Amino acid sequence: MKIKDIDLVIFDMDGTLLKSENYAITAIQDAFKDLYKNHGIKKELPSHQLILGKIGQPSMQSYLDLLDEEHKHLIDELHTGIQDHEERALKAGLGELFEGAEETLDYLQQKGYRIGLESNCSMRYFNNVKTAFDLEPYLDISRCIGEEEGLSKISIISGFISKLRSKKAVVVGDRFYDVESGKANNCVTVGCLYGYGPKEELKNADYLIEDIRDLRDLL
Repeated sequence: MKIKDIDLVIFDMDGTLLKSENYAITAIQDAFKDLYKNHGIKKELPSHQLILGKIGQPSMQSYLDLLDEEHKHLIDELHTGIQDHEERALKAGLGELFEGAEETLDYLQQKGYRIGLESNCSMRYFNNVKTAFDLEPYLDISRCIGEEEGLSKISIISGFISKLRSKKAVVVGDRFYDVESGKANNCVTVGCLYGYGPKEELKNADYLIEDIRDLRDLL
């Protein structure tokens, strides 16, 4: 069934377009290794599963959650280290988009939809991903919460709708934040079951998809 009258498709990034687990988990663990070595900390690294569950959350908060109380003051050093490792991984070609992501973006563009990209990440990481996968040619607008203090997905999507004068938008994402921000802006919401959020987080989405290419059945 096609969703009618949509003029703007807004994508989340990690877990929706970007299969970031391929490099992000290693980058985060390597940054923790560096931090522990630099400060003589003897602790186990955050597990693969724990980190995977944090992908898509506001980045600074997720990294704070991974630090124990006595080391939370090292958050800025950790964040910089993670960005350094992620940047090297992306430049080395270790990341990838989900299968079908690029062809879906191409399909939407050919159909005349305007396309937006938003994320809970830092500005540096956001720009590195857009460059690594040459996403800019597909995008009419993009922004992340790290661009300006106080930004949220709700305010970013509101800004997209206002700036592009969208009459009806759809928000596509794999986490609760995507459904919440879409609903707050009266958008149609599509939950991505193939991403990193548990299915329970997507229970209020208007539609659920198991593959990004399923969007072509809706739009």
